[in-house]
Amino acid sequence: MTTTDTTTASAGRDPVTFAEHEVLDALNYAANDILDAVDAGDEGLRDDINLMVNATIAYLRGDASDLDDVAERSYGEKLDTILDWIRAATR
Repeated sequence: MTTTDTTTASAGRDPVTFAEHEVLDALNYAANDILDAVDAGDEGLRDDINLMVNATIAYLRGDASDLDDVAERSYGEKLDTILDWIRAATR
């Protein structure tokens, strides 16, 4: 998998590409940085961001077409169960 860096103007340069592992590592690193910065607990925000990370990875790989697929493949759970974890911790 390669992706184009859309954060900077190309100014006539060749597109920047990243290997799959680089995208996945950066995504997980960013998620952990955010969670650490706000001192997130083990539930709620952490569940929410981890679902987003897992969904992004699954969509990029073509492993899932929607959040229901992500929940089943990444967690072995129904999406409603995961959303309940998030809702319960953010009330």
